[in-house]
Amino acid sequence: MTIILSLVVIGVLVFFHELGHFLAAKASGMLVQEFALGMGPTIFSITRGETKYALRMLPVGGFLRVVGEENEDGKELIPESRRYDKKPVWMRMAFVAGGPIFNFVLAALIFAVMFVFIGVPSTQPIIGSVSPSWPAAEAGLKTGDRIDSIAGVPVKSWSDLQQVVSKNSDQPLLFVVNREGAEHVITIIPKIDETSNRAMIGVSPHNVRYNVFRSLFLGAKEMVWFTGEIISVLTGMLTGRTPAEGAGPIGMVVMVGQVARTGIVNLLSFAAIISIQLGLFNLLPIPALDGSKLVFLTLEGLRGKPIDPERENMVHFIGFVLLMALLIIITFKDLQRLNIF
Repeated sequence: MTIILSLVVIGVLVFFHELGHFLAAKASGMLVQEFALGMGPTIFSITRGETKYALRMLPVGGFLRVVGEENEDGKELIPESRRYDKKPVWMRMAFVAGGPIFNFVLAALIFAVMFVFIGVPSTQPIIGSVSPSWPAAEAGLKTGDRIDSIAGVPVKSWSDLQQVVSKNSDQPLLFVVNREGAEHVITIIPKIDETSNRAMIGVSPHNVRYNVFRSLFLGAKEMVWFTGEIISVLTGMLTGRTPAEGAGPIGMVVMVGQVARTGIVNLLSFAAIISIQLGLFNLLPIPALDGSKLVFLTLEGLRGKPIDPERENMVHFIGFVLLMALLIIITFKDLQRLNIF
């Protein structure tokens, strides 16, 4: 199940990335010969119109084959209006940037879906769920109860509730509870949670859901916030302030499995964050990545003429080889962490 979930998560992220390239290519009139998920030998393919859609054996990426993007044979037979290399610089930049942009769009959409269907924890001291066998359940606290005060201390927010409870382990506390307009007084004795080493009573806040339009706004806002946080971490790694860390395909499978066991909410959040990371990573000016292609296109726009295609392709090829070598090293480190090597 962990492997299946990992393939689904990675597959969706790669699909949206390539979909961004695909839609930009179609919008500018480029001839897309193949839309592929995965690398290596083809497992399944189907041709619709002028494009072949393929599923390949190795689930480690995907690609789009567009006429004129590389020095392929036979591109001269294709009308110039359909070739990548004959399009204006701004169209080619839109095509290259389309993939990373769609990774950010996907992250925003995942957050928006969560706001619509799952919601976010409310700051109000209203009980959303009560865990069985915990003090709150044993004392009779119910979903929907609003906590007005604890031990005489007014409770205005969920944070207030947490603070009062965490300071009073193994001590009886009088909870003044508003239940459907009626006031109830309940005695609860918090106990220490072994995982967090904090006093708890076993309750969770209720979730607040939003309409579609509000959720789309909040999803975009959440995506922007996480993007800023990730950029801050990456900057720290590049400057040496924080240790450089990373995971390959095997490490990703392990992390997806670990996160999935904590619930669908965390899995969706994890997928959104990985989508943002994928978008940012592809925008780095590293040969073979979209960021490097954007650099070459920027130089072409400034010079008024393209960089020699053979030299550019050689730079991207070298970058691809180095990325594959880095992937092998990261995968080996993943295996070491799992005590396989």
